[in-house]
Amino acid sequence: MIEQVRPAELAAWIQSHAAAGRPAVVLDVREPWELAAASVEPDGFELVAIPMNLVPARLQDLDRSQPVAVLCHHGGRSQ
Repeated sequence: MIEQVRPAELAAWIQSHAAAGRPAVVLDVREPWELAAASVEPDGFELVAIPMNLVPARLQDLDRSQPVAVLCHHGGRSQ
């Protein structure tokens, strides 16, 4: 199932999965130049950075048993 998590709800979403024993992954699909401009520090979650155009080739790098939240700059790529 795909659920929508708004930025203001992300911390609670991460905590709910951690409490259930399923640590969350935040998949950052921004480009390297975007990461250089604004980075994310993992706090209670695993951070994986894969530029959007590489995601199809690297899906095997993600653990299917972990919940994944996708992060981008404006929200279009995370859809």
